[in-house]
Amino acid sequence: MEIVIEYVLIENLIINYFILSCCGALFKVKPKFWFLSAFLGAVIALFLPIFNFPVSVKIIVMMLVAIIMVCISFPVKSFKDFAFYGFGLIFLTFVFGGACYMVTMWFGALSTLVICLVCLATFVAVKLFLKRLAKKRALASFTCSVQIACKDKVVEEVGYIDSANVLYDPITSAPIVLISKEVFEKISGEDYLFYMLKKQRIKRLPYGHFVNVGSAVGDGKMLVFMADKLTITEKGRAREVEHPLLGLSLSNFSKTLNAGVLIHSELA
Repeated sequence: MEIVIEYVLIENLIINYFILSCCGALFKVKPKFWFLSAFLGAVIALFLPIFNFPVSVKIIVMMLVAIIMVCISFPVKSFKDFAFYGFGLIFLTFVFGGACYMVTMWFGALSTLVICLVCLATFVAVKLFLKRLAKKRALASFTCSVQIACKDKVVEEVGYIDSANVLYDPITSAPIVLISKEVFEKISGEDYLFYMLKKQRIKRLPYGHFVNVGSAVGDGKMLVFMADKLTITEKGRAREVEHPLLGLSLSNFSKTLNAGVLIHSELA
């Protein structure tokens, strides 16, 4: 019986650690005293089923334990903070408990090792989901709607406000807005390779010329031309840039940033 109790205690300790870690990742906070908090929850989860308490009493006890765990591990300064952390802790408890219950329903009673492996898989899945969600939110905070008017064409794309874009045209000292190959082909109506291999074609583009570029977009020369108008719409507010310079970037930023236009830092 002693060995069984030890296994159950270790199992709950590991699960509580996963829950606290995921809750910290959810709110971008590193849990403090996680071992004390996880151990408290594990002890209560171990001994509470032994006593024949009514369901209402068990619920109250578990809620009190959750409150103590939140106060121990997270920086609670107001009731709002407590509500956020408490909801996250309870929600993730249901996530891990539901995963274990689902696997148990499929395969029957499982060993402590298998339960820990199931929780580890759930932990990795939740961490990856939260990481992607955080990346998506970060990208969304810097994205905007862009409309490029050049001659008789109007192209609408997703733009990304890039503080690292500090490229300027050496002739006019105007900022250069970077565009992807796909956006360039929508504007010009031709493959960008035609312009790169046959440089006489750049005369077809307004103020078309090549400029030397550094490590920001790769060594070599960049094709730069002038559009008629650039409209940047951010948070419902639109602003226009007359005669902006557009630079063809051969890097693959459109896939990593989900945007076809990199707005210059001066235009942010």
